[in-house]
Amino acid sequence: MNKLTDLLGQIEEKAKAVNDLFAAERAESAKDPSYAMPQSDREKVKSLNREIDELEAKAKELQELEGIRSKASDRIRDLAAPIRPTLPGGLPAAVTFAREKSLGEQFVESAEYKELVESGALESDNARFKTTPFRPQRKGPGDVIGSGAGPGGALVTPQYLPGVIPLPQRPLVVRDLFSQDRTYTDTISYAAQTAFDTAAGAVAQATAVAESGLKPQSSIAWVRKTLPVEAIATWMAATRRQLADAGQTRSLIDNQLQLMLRLVEEDQLVNGNGTSPNLRGLLNQTGVQTLDVSGSPSANALLNLDTIRDAKRLVKTGPARADADGVIVHPTDAAIIDERKDAVNRYLGNGPFDMGPNTLWGLPRVESEVIPVGHAIVGAFKVGATVFQREDTTIFASDSHADFFVRNLVAVLAEERLGLAVFFPAAFCYTTFKAWA
Repeated sequence: MNKLTDLLGQIEEKAKAVNDLFAAERAESAKDPSYAMPQSDREKVKSLNREIDELEAKAKELQELEGIRSKASDRIRDLAAPIRPTLPGGLPAAVTFAREKSLGEQFVESAEYKELVESGALESDNARFKTTPFRPQRKGPGDVIGSGAGPGGALVTPQYLPGVIPLPQRPLVVRDLFSQDRTYTDTISYAAQTAFDTAAGAVAQATAVAESGLKPQSSIAWVRKTLPVEAIATWMAATRRQLADAGQTRSLIDNQLQLMLRLVEEDQLVNGNGTSPNLRGLLNQTGVQTLDVSGSPSANALLNLDTIRDAKRLVKTGPARADADGVIVHPTDAAIIDERKDAVNRYLGNGPFDMGPNTLWGLPRVESEVIPVGHAIVGAFKVGATVFQREDTTIFASDSHADFFVRNLVAVLAEERLGLAVFFPAAFCYTTFKAWA
């Protein structure tokens, strides 16, 4: 196992142990206000904290050494690289684009997978095995993927094109709308806004003792909420031969397991009912605004587009006072919107040959089946809520399931843990459309 990954795993376990001790203290204090943490537990907390500090120092040193090694490798590569011609303006005539590895690629190139293949267990009729859990190493926002002989050498797909072109971007999905953060505990406590009452105004200065120049008082109401971190997981059966083939294993993880997790993840973030093991999704949060025009007598076929604009206004003028930054619609409604024409059959939008940015009223549009047909969610997603990742997608593989051992089958399991904190419920508006004419 990678030394740095092992150190981070130890840090996580010890941090969880410290958190459990404090959680136990809070539980006992709730029963007995005079309760105090036993001295033995206090010493254990201090000891664990010292161990965490030592492990973090070792992890930092490993990261620094890896950075030095990476720079040295890159310098050697740069010195050995031929001088490339440039275009007018100093642009390189050949541009190399770096591509980050997918989860499947990381797994088949990991020490855990190589250890399994080299052990011969996949070719043996008598071996029973279970891989060490594979957790991909996260890169910080400042990390740069290298090329050539550096640590990121295998991540680069060279492509030589004239000039500079923009890198293709993956289509936006529901989770991408929210802010993203990490958590290292199993329970998150946060404050959610429930009201915004402002009395701010111009105030005359006092000119005499009898005139107070009293300033008006405003208030913002908050409520304390607690959310548990929940797990989303699935597994698929594969043959030993499939698992031994790195290409098939990578495809299984990237194209199947991850897709299954994402589909459930999106549904949970929007529709989760909050009953464990479900997340409490956006539509089950108290305080989310609603706008229903399904019963409107208007005959205007474009009323629903106006409704999305009105929802954007409600987000701006409601208690959250936020600027909407996204809208989620069902693919059926998205198709109807794109296909709208005027009286002489001209598309109201860009039409099929020049779709342009996928937006509505300037908001990025995400099409997803997690929202029912005839509805939309307009919201200030980045400000209003955050997805907290407890554990990234972890991959397990084992033949110790049912009769898999005697059938040469392997269970490949993917699992992640996360939670959703909605700080400003009023930053979202759930709309209900009138039936399309």
